[in-house]
Amino acid sequence: SSVDGPASMKMSEGLTFWFMRLFHPDYDMLTPEKQQEIYKLFVFIVRKAAHFTEFAAFGTSLMLLLHELRVRRGVLWSWVIGTLYAGTDEFHQYCIGTRTPTLRDVAIDSVGVLFGSLVIVFLFFLIARILEKKKKA
Repeated sequence: SSVDGPASMKMSEGLTFWFMRLFHPDYDMLTPEKQQEIYKLFVFIVRKAAHFTEFAAFGTSLMLLLHELRVRRGVLWSWVIGTLYAGTDEFHQYCIGTRTPTLRDVAIDSVGVLFGSLVIVFLFFLIARILEKKKKA
């Protein structure tokens, strides 16, 4: 979040164009207005997917830490900590001045944290089931 707005946009631009050309191979033949419309849509998707993915990884890490520390209600605490961090991250972007903080990004980040935490719970459940079946065999 410490990267300024133009530099942040440039970082995601390559991936945006790659996806646009994957889903719109005729992109170069479209009118400039249609190209701009498609570009804006894909910039939005790529940037929000990045938010979700980064915070899903954060949620995964938090959940593993809380599990190791044997914290009860790990998913809840992981989600609370991750959501609070997402809020402070957006505030930090506000302080930079060339970034736009949004509650929507906090919400996307929050869902990402929850998703990452639940992935760990699901993996632990699967591992427990596999070990249980091995004991019975």
